[in-house]
Amino acid sequence: MGLFDRLRGRDADSTPDHAAASADDVTADDSGVEALEEIGIRRLTAQDEAALDRARAGYAAHGIEPADLQSIAAAYDRAVEAGDGANASADVVTLISTAIGDHLVAAAGHRWVVSTDPFGTDLAVEPPRHGIPIVTRTMVAVRWMGREQGWIPGVVGHLARAGRG
Repeated sequence: MGLFDRLRGRDADSTPDHAAASADDVTADDSGVEALEEIGIRRLTAQDEAALDRARAGYAAHGIEPADLQSIAAAYDRAVEAGDGANASADVVTLISTAIGDHLVAAAGHRWVVSTDPFGTDLAVEPPRHGIPIVTRTMVAVRWMGREQGWIPGVVGHLARAGRG
């Protein structure tokens, strides 16, 4: 059984237990890092679906086709170069993170969920089997703050391949 399986509360032969792992499943290491206590997921509500649809409405204006990872990467890189204000930044992060999630759904069989962990609750995509939900908004926001470019094909491509594998 791997670490992620223990975090998810299952072994290799079981079906997913979407409830959580307990602190007893994982202990702190020598660096003093505390154990992850819980990761929970739930299905999307109509309100969650509406939030995704609002973000998807911006795809055409930015030349995004979720099945085409390069279109997502190009839209993100153009937005970084434009360097608009704080409101535009939040909109770009939401747009790109939704497009990445939709790409993982289309290309690798992920599904949209709402994930709750010790850091909060957010929309995420869950791999088809044996995986931790991916909070795409966090993945994009961290790189957006650092104005990192060129990362989407490698990172998201890897996640898609891992989801299929």
